[in-house]
Amino acid sequence: MVTRVKLSVREFALPTPLTGSIESDSGYHASSEVGIEIHSEVQERRRRAYPVTYESEVKIEWVFARDEFEFHVEGRIDGIFQGDGTRAPKIEEIKSTFSLYDLHSKLRDRGLNHPYSLQLLTYGYLYEKNHGVRPDLTFHLVSSRNRDDLDLSISLDEDAYEAWLNLRLDELVARAKRAVKRMKRRKKLAAELPFPFKTPRNGQMELIATIDEGFKLKERMLLQAPTGLGKTVGVLYPTLKEALARGKSVVYVTPKNSQHKVAEDAVERFQEQGAKLKSITFTAKQKCCLKPEPLCNPGYCEFAKDYYDKLGREKIVEQLSQKKSLNAKVFKALGEKYEVCPFELQLEAVEEADVVICDYNYVFSARSALKRAKEMDVGGEGLRNLVIDEAHNLPSRAMSYYSPELTVYTLRRFLDDLALLPKRYAKEGVSLATECIDLLEKLRPEGTSKTVVMEINPEPFREVDGKLRSFLTQYLESDVEIESRDPVLGLSFYWSEFTEMLEFVSGGARPEFFTLYLQSGGVKVSCADASEMLKDTYAEFEQVVGFSATLKPWPGTTNFSRSG
Repeated sequence: MVTRVKLSVREFALPTPLTGSIESDSGYHASSEVGIEIHSEVQERRRRAYPVTYESEVKIEWVFARDEFEFHVEGRIDGIFQGDGTRAPKIEEIKSTFSLYDLHSKLRDRGLNHPYSLQLLTYGYLYEKNHGVRPDLTFHLVSSRNRDDLDLSISLDEDAYEAWLNLRLDELVARAKRAVKRMKRRKKLAAELPFPFKTPRNGQMELIATIDEGFKLKERMLLQAPTGLGKTVGVLYPTLKEALARGKSVVYVTPKNSQHKVAEDAVERFQEQGAKLKSITFTAKQKCCLKPEPLCNPGYCEFAKDYYDKLGREKIVEQLSQKKSLNAKVFKALGEKYEVCPFELQLEAVEEADVVICDYNYVFSARSALKRAKEMDVGGEGLRNLVIDEAHNLPSRAMSYYSPELTVYTLRRFLDDLALLPKRYAKEGVSLATECIDLLEKLRPEGTSKTVVMEINPEPFREVDGKLRSFLTQYLESDVEIESRDPVLGLSFYWSEFTEMLEFVSGGARPEFFTLYLQSGGVKVSCADASEMLKDTYAEFEQVVGFSATLKPWPGTTNFSRSG
């Protein structure tokens, strides 16, 4: 029997074995919103300049058979310039970066050891398989700082590529076999999963029956149930049983890290009844980081440097898979032992966990970390399930994730701290913070001191962001010891987060957002409706169940109610 495994080109085209450090241009992470925006800008320019010969977002796929598996690899080529009989077609891969020349050097020198290069070579290889023509391959690199650009052509050496391909397919077969084994374990666990109490509380079985019915109808469920009913177990039991029966896991989110204990206790109750559940509890990067500042830069952090090399060499993922319950203590211990990032280790462990417990932001924020931790899709058994605890908090929390602000008050506090830096950095740091304050002051509307809605041009913010990042790079490469709450890092991240969101919503393309000049002096991107972003998140899960004891009652409710 042949088992189908679906992979994106980004998931497929990785160095074998993994190599490199945790850094912005590592190639292991998805593009940011700014990166996606730059892609769209370049593609639109190409369409205007070459309306006949240029195509963007061209779908391409191929099936690689190995052992009992068929790996269906799919992707979208950023752009293709069609040939004319005398010239070969040209595939263009667009990559955005802050450090333009640094990325150019990495791609030129690392070849098959960089994921970006492997992605472009894979597009070329698949194109030749589909069309019988070998295309030219070019990177179009664009600076996120000032939109400068560089092109870099690479060649497809078929022998070298196929040598990598054979190793990669062997690696994928081994991973797929582990996934099949994990899926069988979960299905067996679903069939045997005990309810963790001998006597259910009043209403618990009715709650479970309601959820089961909702699953059959494929409804997104919002449940109200009173305190004392035993909601956590009553919701987790059917949600977990349904997911495990498909060989999948459950992600359980809470509004605060402090509320993880309730979910952990529920999982422990299942384990005490003999269920061989594996769980992982996520800890915020700030809390589990082994450095004074959670900065993933190999020049600053030894736990980021050569992270992927250490991961494979020490077989750390295999070690994690042997543990029943994973938490910050376990990840910190392994991080210290092997000099690897504890936060990233959490993401490596997700695939083996049956229950993932984490804060809302790991699923719903604009920079959701959990989206990077995907299970291998073996046999088309669907997606993970999602449980949302204290769901009445979600609307306001979701809006806050997309509503950053900059205030003069906060910038002046950075100004004071920057003045205390060593002299060679204090002057430039103070100058940049002053420039930030001046930019906000210049935006102040004349004739009013109230908070007002206004259009804000992202270009000046992008220019200052570029200066801050350049200063930060110099600072990190120096011999200055980075302490907790470092003002250079703080100012750079504070400004960058706002700038990225401002670029995302500029131009009026997102009517659920508006920008404000604040009465107190400052600017804010305000999300008035996060429902579209929530819909996108829900689409990444098979079943979604939100519950709370404090939802507004619907007419005729007794113990609990369901809203589809």
